[in-house]
Amino acid sequence: MRVLAARFSERGGAAAALVTLERELHPPDIAVAPLAHPGEKPSGEALLAGLFSEADVPAAVELVERAGGEMVANLDERRIRPVA
Repeated sequence: MRVLAARFSERGGAAAALVTLERELHPPDIAVAPLAHPGEKPSGEALLAGLFSEADVPAAVELVERAGGEMVANLDERRIRPVA
């Protein structure tokens, strides 16, 4: 599984991409959050992040970029989760 994250200039674009990704690819975990530095007011930008199978990564990237997102992370899930 891969963790993908994309930056959007507006929350509405990220929310629309989330709906499309859920409808087309059914990721097990996906969310949108505002982008801001600690102590600062959110700027209106948003981050969309989700967990995708290896096979779905190309389609997910294409859908995100078509929706106006800029990919900022593509990580192997095993490298970011603690080993139990």
